[in-house]
Amino acid sequence: MLTAVAHTTWNVLLKTSENKVLFLRSFLLVASLVFIPILFFISPPAPSSYKFLAVSLFIHIFYNIFLIKMYNHSEISFSYPIARGSPTLILLVVSPLLLGDQITFLNEIGALVLICGIFFLIFSEGNYKKINFKGLGLSLMVATTIVIYTLVDAKGARLSQNVIAYGMYMFALEGITFNLAYIVLFKDKKIPMSFILKEKYKILLASFLVTFAYLPILYAFTKVNVPSVAALREISILFTSIYGVYFLKEKIGSIKVISAVLVVIGCIIIRIAAN
Repeated sequence: MLTAVAHTTWNVLLKTSENKVLFLRSFLLVASLVFIPILFFISPPAPSSYKFLAVSLFIHIFYNIFLIKMYNHSEISFSYPIARGSPTLILLVVSPLLLGDQITFLNEIGALVLICGIFFLIFSEGNYKKINFKGLGLSLMVATTIVIYTLVDAKGARLSQNVIAYGMYMFALEGITFNLAYIVLFKDKKIPMSFILKEKYKILLASFLVTFAYLPILYAFTKVNVPSVAALREISILFTSIYGVYFLKEKIGSIKVISAVLVVIGCIIIRIAAN
């Protein structure tokens, strides 16, 4: 629950930032600068996890790029539930095949409820002519990267023999790799000091929240099956939808409310099924 609140908060900070690219680059880079010195005082993860860490860092480059584009083209109360709810459904299908995790009939019921919630949300503005297809497409692209890095990190964390070290290495490297990749891909080198000074408190808060939101999840991957961890984490969907409606003044409708609730209920049923 706490990681869900943290995840919601840093996403809202990103969504409301005047310059989403600079904000994301800044707070990820700050996180890297905080964690790099710590690496000299901890034992590294097992070498068998290195390739998974490298793949995860690569996938996170595209996750971050798609995330920025998603928030530039859609409301958070529309895009976030689709981007976060869809991976739970996909992971329920693929994790037994790739990781050997077990699913049950109750898992399937939860998946059906979740599907209904996402389907209703897509049509929350009315008929298909009113669907935000660009926002929908970008949300699904974000969802795809979430599925991939979740599977990769679950395997990497399980092989690491030191999941906290695995997470610290990830955050120490992510800000650097993303900034370097962004410079190469978009020829955009500078993060103006004026922007950092203006947004310094939000940047520091987001840097803390992005790490706090994921380190416990990495640990959970080593203790519980992946769909259950992912599902319970997505209670953040409800928090984000509420925030989008009441604080960002996004449009509300009964279908949008029902959709968000169904997505959360589906995720909770999937989590309960683990017991």
